[in-house]
Amino acid sequence: MKPKELCDKYYPLQKEVFERLGISFDIFSRTSKPIHYEVVREFYKKLWEKGYIYPKEIKQWWCPKDKMVLPDRFVKGTCPKCGAQDQYGDVCEVCGSWYESFEILDPRCTLCGGKPEIIRKIHFFLKLSALSPKVLEYVRDKKHWRKATYNKTISWLEKEGLRDKDITRDYEWGPPAPFPGSEGQVIYNWAENLLGYISATRDWAENVLNRPDAWRDFWMDHETKLYCFIGKDNLFFHTILFPALLIAHGEYILPYNVVVNEFVNLEGEKLSTSRGWVIWLHDLLAEYEPDIIRYYAVAIAPETRDTDFKWQDFADKINGELIGTLGNFIHRVLTFTYERMNGVIPDPGELDVRSREMLDTCCNIVEQLKQKIGSCEFRDGLKEILRLAQEGNKYLNEKSPWRNPEEAPRTIYVLIQVIHALAVIMSPYLPFTSQKILEYLNIDKSINELRWSDAEKTLLPGHRIKEPKPLFKKIDERDIREKIKKLEEIRKSFS
Repeated sequence: MKPKELCDKYYPLQKEVFERLGISFDIFSRTSKPIHYEVVREFYKKLWEKGYIYPKEIKQWWCPKDKMVLPDRFVKGTCPKCGAQDQYGDVCEVCGSWYESFEILDPRCTLCGGKPEIIRKIHFFLKLSALSPKVLEYVRDKKHWRKATYNKTISWLEKEGLRDKDITRDYEWGPPAPFPGSEGQVIYNWAENLLGYISATRDWAENVLNRPDAWRDFWMDHETKLYCFIGKDNLFFHTILFPALLIAHGEYILPYNVVVNEFVNLEGEKLSTSRGWVIWLHDLLAEYEPDIIRYYAVAIAPETRDTDFKWQDFADKINGELIGTLGNFIHRVLTFTYERMNGVIPDPGELDVRSREMLDTCCNIVEQLKQKIGSCEFRDGLKEILRLAQEGNKYLNEKSPWRNPEEAPRTIYVLIQVIHALAVIMSPYLPFTSQKILEYLNIDKSINELRWSDAEKTLLPGHRIKEPKPLFKKIDERDIREKIKKLEEIRKSFS
């Protein structure tokens, strides 16, 4: 398969999975578009003019059997830094080190398994060594980064510094290198893919917004905060190479936060598509509602360490937390309101101390969640949502409106406000569920119209709600046992 054919195959599949999960894009662009090639050409032409690019003879791996120069990812071997085996020719997934392809030890061609040979050719280098002090200065004040991200980046810069990087390749795909004498070469994928963030914004400005210069409001306005969300194997490309490129150019803002996640394993084993040790999102979506997948993805998000997707844990968290705590609370209150209050929000009269306390708790949790999301602590944010449901359940059980009819109007009024706040603050996490709650509350508004301040709004007495239904379907334990059994069979086949 040609690279473009592969991209053409998976682009619509990925786009569909994102959309089914409720992840929307202003534009879902591609680095194979002409606009990206133009951005890369303009960008590197300027770096050449500023003296940050120079030609140099390099070593390359050549496979005599396949008769081709091997791209970095077509070579595997032993990491020259930590000794980890079966690593790619550009970065080690174990220690995160970044090296030149020809430095890898015990190399082998991933196509035929044979030993490649070294050949020499003129390539073009980015003068990273000259940018090292400026990149270190940029990183030093990023104490708001996740601790591991900050420490790894600082350690790299202070202990090893930056070496000049070969940024051209002899590939058949990618943006052509715009340097004199670089004919037939393209820009190295990481050195050009990073600029895809810029080209996608330009693509959006020109082809969606029809305002060709609107992208400058993002990339050239120093009031803008740029966030990058990545996996730890891409850490150094985003905390070092990307800022270095932008600093060298001189006209763009730099990332405010590079939010780095560790890895998610599957039942204690590293994911492997070749061995079938993997869970595909399109398969999950065929069985489970998207918000169930989103909930568990956040619950086990590897924000500070590697985590595990475990089928039994998946069932426990969905059945116990999402359904047992959050879904149960919302359904109890809405059902009571619909059946015992004729579907009308009651007049609470004067609120007692405990009721005012419940509303204050709601406001405080909303503020806490806002801060958690702002600092990219998404798992802790999810805990705040659960905490609000737990506090609501506690208040409901204390007041027991089914036993205290005189207290019922006040109790239900307060809890309807809590549920409305939940519908608002849950929307970044569980958008489909938030939309359902708005519908049950008879609020004719899309979650896309919601603003954080809506969580403070009050639903007035006399407002009528619709008949509620359970928000989630319980996970069947028998299905989970069957999935675990299948994985064990796969494990035995490669052990």
